[in-house]
Amino acid sequence: LIDFKELKYPSGSGIEYFDGKIYIVGDDAGSILVTNRRWKNREEIILFETTEARIPKKEKADLEASAIIQLDKKTHLLLLGSGSRELRNKGIVYDIAAGEKTEFDFTVFYNRLKAAGITDLNIEGAAQVNKRLVFCNRGNKTNPGNQVVITTPDFFRHQDDAPIELLNIKMPEHEGRIGISGLAYSEVHDILLFTTSTEDTKNSVDDGPIGKSYLGVIENFNWKIAKGKMKVNELIDLSASDEGFAGYKIESVCIQSEKNRSMKIQLVADNDTGETYLFKAVLEIG
Repeated sequence: LIDFKELKYPSGSGIEYFDGKIYIVGDDAGSILVTNRRWKNREEIILFETTEARIPKKEKADLEASAIIQLDKKTHLLLLGSGSRELRNKGIVYDIAAGEKTEFDFTVFYNRLKAAGITDLNIEGAAQVNKRLVFCNRGNKTNPGNQVVITTPDFFRHQDDAPIELLNIKMPEHEGRIGISGLAYSEVHDILLFTTSTEDTKNSVDDGPIGKSYLGVIENFNWKIAKGKMKVNELIDLSASDEGFAGYKIESVCIQSEKNRSMKIQLVADNDTGETYLFKAVLEIG
């Protein structure tokens, strides 16, 4: 851990890096917070018209997953509702260069995911992996398995027939019951990073007491997709690696920069308090 900051921004759930800027998304926020890589020069992108600092739980879109994607030779920020309730089937595609947002309803696609075998839908992370889009579905006490959903970046344009592949994630031994909360992909190393946290909740809607958070590493990710087996190579106990992580529910991760044997990453946490906490860390590889 090399830096930390607390922000007066509601419920950080997603974090992305593109072109020198950090994009922070809150699951009950009315806007995206944009900063430089040192968390300064802040600006906001309005998503929803609201007078409340936090959109009420029963009304929020629950934007839990985010990804930088390439569509039509342009860079977009994709935001996805968790799908854990009907109101949470919404999503937004934001054209970064044009500064334009388009809202979508993912109900058709999310219903297909349920029909394909996801018992308790709770989309919590997303990342573009070459020409694929990868989601993670978060497990809980009742449905403990975490799953990877593989489709295409433009799935929302043809939800009836967009490809769907589901893979169960095989975790190494760990303490507590963990649910994946965010994704980031390194094309340089072909590694999928994911954040997880232990939370004592029986379903995809309610919050629970916060336990440990982990950073997961899946190496040779494209090869594992081809083999249809998603085994995690390493699960890093963040609070054991640095006590500065202790007590925080890590919600997502992004990659700021990479070298041959290391990555500089940023992580976001929310703690269910309505505030947002940012972390910058160096991850050694190999």
